Amino acid sequence: MERREFFRVLGAGSFGVLSSPWLGRIETPSKYQARTPLKNWAWVHPKAKMSDDEWKRALDQASQAGIQALHLLCYSGTKAYYESSHAAVESKELERLLPMARERGLEVHTWICALICGAEAIQKDHPDWFVISREGISTLENQPYIPSYKWLCPSRPEVYKYLEDIALELASFDGVKGIHLDYIRYPDVILPEALQPKYNLVQDKEYPPFDFCYCPVCRKIFKDKEGIDPLQIKDPPSHEAWRNYRHSTITSIVNRLADAVHKKKRAISAAVFATPSLARRYVRQDWPRWKLDTVHPMIYHYYYNRKLEWLEPATREGVEALPANRPLYSGLFIPEIKPEELPNAVRWSLNGGAQGITLFAMSSMKDGHWSALRQALKK
Repeated sequence: MERREFFRVLGAGSFGVLSSPWLGRIETPSKYQARTPLKNWAWVHPKAKMSDDEWKRALDQASQAGIQALHLLCYSGTKAYYESSHAAVESKELERLLPMARERGLEVHTWICALICGAEAIQKDHPDWFVISREGISTLENQPYIPSYKWLCPSRPEVYKYLEDIALELASFDGVKGIHLDYIRYPDVILPEALQPKYNLVQDKEYPPFDFCYCPVCRKIFKDKEGIDPLQIKDPPSHEAWRNYRHSTITSIVNRLADAVHKKKRAISAAVFATPSLARRYVRQDWPRWKLDTVHPMIYHYYYNRKLEWLEPATREGVEALPANRPLYSGLFIPEIKPEELPNAVRWSLNGGAQGITLFAMSSMKDGHWSALRQALKK
């Protein structure tokens, strides 16, 4: 589900005395903690037309609290063919921001919304690029859940080229350290538990309106390999080959983008669903198989009706599924974490094996959060 649609921005609140549990030592280091230094990140979707002074204040808050790297939501220069439904910086502003970030010791990784497509030019010129449900309806015609859910099909070579052009253009900026992929998945075939009531839904299984993609390209590729049209499968959720096909299409497009970005000597990362098992079940992401440099699972406890301490086992599941040389950074949902809870969120993430945390999002951080984070990371 589109994570930004549902935050409740909390009031600043007061920052009281920190509770004692976080002051204890971190448990036995994970295989990652033993090999690479800790690092902390933040997702940044900026307000429109921020002044230099506003940017400097925001960047100072982040760097002084212990953040070392930013995922900055960006347009590519070819704006007509890439539009985000959220605030994002354009090329000229990116050039302005990079020196400010560098002066403060902050890495900048350009963050793109990949397969969700708000570009009117694409919708007009290439309506066949969009995924089709098991009911035969394109997300261009009828969007599941929210109006911005217009999704591109990862099986199409044209879609890969479109994403590669965006990634390589952003990678060409001097000072950009990497490309960060978001919405690199299928639409949610099942929503996280806490979000289903918002739509008066009970998704106890995979239902046809939310099951993608059954476009002609996907059907032909699968039929040529497996000898059956996916629309003829009696019970698609239980069909292992069809399930694996969707996993493999996302894995393939990520790994091809990784190869292209690495040739430009840039890193590549992705925002992924909370754990490998949930990601495969809900959005067809088999992210342990992706050739990423860093992984940033969105371990948003609120979405799953979990308590904050769920961060530890959820993080551990991801860490154990990844290769030993691939760091994981636990994504924290700041709108549902009080300042006094933030040190424990950091501790549980590290105890689960994370190499640090990723804040969602920097704009949700209040003064109390920054103070708590600064003290927690010092420990």
